[in-house]
Amino acid sequence: KIYVGHVGDSRVYRVREGGIAQLTRDHSLLEDYKEAKPDMTEEEERNFPHKNVITRALGMRETVQVDIRSHHIKSGDVYILCSDGLSGMVVDPQICQIAANAKSLERAVAELVDAANRNGGTDNVTTLLLQCLAA
Repeated sequence: KIYVGHVGDSRVYRVREGGIAQLTRDHSLLEDYKEAKPDMTEEEERNFPHKNVITRALGMRETVQVDIRSHHIKSGDVYILCSDGLSGMVVDPQICQIAANAKSLERAVAELVDAANRNGGTDNVTTLLLQCLAA
């Protein structure tokens, strides 16, 4: 098993067998609004005025609630830990394609950062990849 502890809008993804899954839920006003209004359209989401306002972060208060979840691992899984500088600039299918097809994890990180910068690069980009070699 892998345990993921999470606060804020940095994300953890898992790439497995050609697909991608977001393992974290952003702690943001946009996510809270989407939960309250599940029929929100993609256009409404794109135009949401406060999409970058986070509702939980380290240092906002003396204590913070951390979401902790466990996930089963499989050999070959690739886990991507990234800031919103990546997830806000590169769509999930492209993240998956780059991570799945790169010749190495180091190359995948470089290609992901390059993709974020090519797509506008409006924020800092932090990206870390891990691969499970045996489960």
